[in-house]
Amino acid sequence: MSTILRWVEFAAGLPYHAALVPVTGGHRDRPEPHTHADFHELVLVTAGAGTQRVGDAEMPLRAGDLMLVRPPDLHEFAATAVGMRFVNIAFPSERWRAFADLAGLAGTAEWDRRELPLIARTDLDGPVAAEFARVLGACTGTPRVLDLVRLWTAVVPVLERADGTAVDRRPGWLVSACVAMSREENLREGLPRLLALAAVSSGHLARSMRRHYGCTPVAFVAGRRLEHAALLLTTTTEGIGEIAQRCGFSGQSYFGRLFQRRYGMAPREYREAARRAVVPAAMDSQDIK
Repeated sequence: MSTILRWVEFAAGLPYHAALVPVTGGHRDRPEPHTHADFHELVLVTAGAGTQRVGDAEMPLRAGDLMLVRPPDLHEFAATAVGMRFVNIAFPSERWRAFADLAGLAGTAEWDRRELPLIARTDLDGPVAAEFARVLGACTGTPRVLDLVRLWTAVVPVLERADGTAVDRRPGWLVSACVAMSREENLREGLPRLLALAAVSSGHLARSMRRHYGCTPVAFVAGRRLEHAALLLTTTTEGIGEIAQRCGFSGQSYFGRLFQRRYGMAPREYREAARRAVVPAAMDSQDIK
């Protein structure tokens, strides 16, 4: 039986969560089958060997493998007789997509549409492994968005080389418009503002969004609004109605329905869950290998 994991249940209000995960042959000792409601993961295998099962496919893993796991991936890990250990860095999907837009990264939308997660090889004595160790260590103190950005900056070129997507084919006007929609004043205006920023016809915008982002303009705006609302719920004491208004929703009940559909709980429940969330301490980064 699979589980849907939600960001608010273990790391609400944090920029990322990091852990060093041991996997043995025992069923109880390995992560159970699960998907993610609203976050991506970067996985770096640091010792041993095993497999990741994604749906009906099995992906062999060995030390030095680097992988990006998407929210819909129904996955679980298993180890060989010698066991396996990996560093897991989880982060909210909307934050990752906003970073990809801002940095003009190539291929990230296509990575989400691949049949299986993207996997690459990296040197465990190299800069990527060093960034994983640094981020893992920082998680025991005060994790910062900057820690995550440094990790992404190191990881993305490795994934691009593995996938052959180093050339960004997204039009500049579309990337600029999507980046601008992260600002609250633009979110309040919604789709009309996105159209104005893009300065193209509604049909051209819709076709471009489907091709390069895999969604409609309406879905894109709604996703950015809900992400911002979730942030406000965990970082402010403002009322639900005021947050809905700040994010551009026409009414509190409509906002509540969309939020429930996206996060699996009402806004008030999400806020309470964030207050109760306990972040497990990461293991010592010196033990990464």
